[in-house]
Amino acid sequence: MLAYLAMMAPRLVELRRALKPTGSLYLHCDPTASHYLKLLLDAVFGPQYFQNEIIWKRSGAHNSAQKYGPLHDTILFYSRSDAFTWNAQFERGRSLHSCPLHAGRP
Repeated sequence: MLAYLAMMAPRLVELRRALKPTGSLYLHCDPTASHYLKLLLDAVFGPQYFQNEIIWKRSGAHNSAQKYGPLHDTILFYSRSDAFTWNAQFERGRSLHSCPLHAGRP
């Protein structure tokens, strides 16, 4: 794990440097690395720019006879600044104004 984090650290620093102020980063990782990567991302981006931890449930587990199989991965969402751009997910057949997140907005 230490070698992986040492490899990721300069890449994350460069990603932050290259992001526009309106940019954001979604880092997909497995649950064994997510806690370590969150600490690294907090050091690079700042804990105030941590936006969310998204759990991605798999359709099937990697079963093992010795333990419960892992059922999810983690996506860590960080922004470059408070002025990041949020793009709402588009759903075919549903208007933007019918979405509960945008109710009452022009």
